[in-house]
Amino acid sequence: EMPLAEYRLGPRFLDSLDDLKGVARDKVVDVLVEVLTGLVRSMPGRQLHPWRAGPAGPQQTRADGGAAWRCSLQVNTPSARRLKYWQVPGGVVEFDSVGVHDEGI
Repeated sequence: EMPLAEYRLGPRFLDSLDDLKGVARDKVVDVLVEVLTGLVRSMPGRQLHPWRAGPAGPQQTRADGGAAWRCSLQVNTPSARRLKYWQVPGGVVEFDSVGVHDEGI
C-alpha cells in the first residue's frame, strides 16, 4: 500500500550509525521507513525541514541536484538525535548520516 522509494546509503551512513548512542537501532529503521514511504512529511514529531548551510541560508544542494533534509529521531531530549538525507532527482533517497543535533546533524 505504501511502496518504499528507491534508496542508497551514503559513504558515511553506516559508520555514523555504528557510532550512534542513545537511540535504539530499530527506532532508526522506523524513521528510515517513514522517509522512504513519505510518511515523514505528515508527522509533526519528525520536525522535517531542509538542511541549510546556515541559520538563514538556502537549502544545501549538491552538483547532482540532490537536496539535503533533516528530521528528528528524538524530540525534547538532551542532545536529540537526527537523520540527514538527500532527496535526489528521480526520487532516490540517499541516507547521509545520523547523529546528535548539537554536533550539527
